Amino acid sequence: MSSLKNDRESADLARATAKDLLNAAEQAVATGVKVPTEKARVFGPIYSWWRLTCRTAEAVLLLTEQGFTVEIAPLVRNILNHAYAINWLADNGDAAVDALVARGDDEREKLCKKLEETGWAAASQFRAELDRIAAQQPAVTRTPAEEALHAKLKHELKNFYDMLDRYDVADIYPVYSHLSGLSHTTINTASAYVEQLDDGTLQIRLDAVELGHADVIQLAVALVQSATVVSPLIEGDPLRPAIDKAIAALGLEDVQLLPVRVK
Repeated sequence: MSSLKNDRESADLARATAKDLLNAAEQAVATGVKVPTEKARVFGPIYSWWRLTCRTAEAVLLLTEQGFTVEIAPLVRNILNHAYAINWLADNGDAAVDALVARGDDEREKLCKKLEETGWAAASQFRAELDRIAAQQPAVTRTPAEEALHAKLKHELKNFYDMLDRYDVADIYPVYSHLSGLSHTTINTASAYVEQLDDGTLQIRLDAVELGHADVIQLAVALVQSATVVSPLIEGDPLRPAIDKAIAALGLEDVQLLPVRVK
């Protein structure tokens, strides 16, 4: 296990390591990337998720350096989610891409129905566009086994707990759940800027309390995880030196960074 702790020393190490990984990521894609043809379809969404993860991580580092605390929870939550989803997508290949596309179709249909139900003037135009796209899509025929896998992957994409559970890392979910509580209209956000004093009165705060250093540490680990998936898909495995350096710096040599499906 890593010796990383929720303290300033570990956070400083994680921050420096994260910046090194982000710099390596920028250099790796600065002049474009070469991807083997057989990996191109899977690489597209993985690359986009990875860039989102990297850019979001940059934002978190900037914000924490400026003293923001609870405000970064939605960003860290998104990084955590995408780091595991990147591994899921690479592991399941074309079938996962199909599930991702199908989920996108479902979400657009759901949005269109809400536009229609709530009386948006643009609903008819959106519906016409969806119909046009649907008419251009070729018919898909799947065997019963393929259809079962398709349904399973669509479910996992929508239900993060189940995605984690089927990779035997459901113990990560409480972290995600905690970050969710700091991202929505909950008692956690309702009390972030006030403090109840011993006499029962409320003291307002201009800033939320310091939550510790775990966010930056989790961010660095997520960057290692996602880079470990992405780099081998790019010709030359360009992030490998930075990944190896990060693993050594964070003491992750004996940690299973990428979970393996068990269900």
